[in-house]
Amino acid sequence: MAHSLSPECTPLKHAYDSCFNSWFEGYLEPAIANSKKLSEGQRNEYAKKKAEEFDQNCGAVWREYKDCVQVCA
Repeated sequence: MAHSLSPECTPLKHAYDSCFNSWFEGYLEPAIANSKKLSEGQRNEYAKKKAEEFDQNCGAVWREYKDCVQVCA
């Protein structure tokens, strides 16, 4: 993984990158497999659910990392 623009923020960047990559893999897998089978409403509901899951799992570390970079920049 790459380092943050601010060295003191690198541990937070790595934590966020790891969380995001794990979430994104789970987001893509069923979306690709079922893309032709789901209605637009079902796809929208799935996207909403995954956005909530992202915020629950990765939102806090994202906000910490973003705040760290903004303070250091």
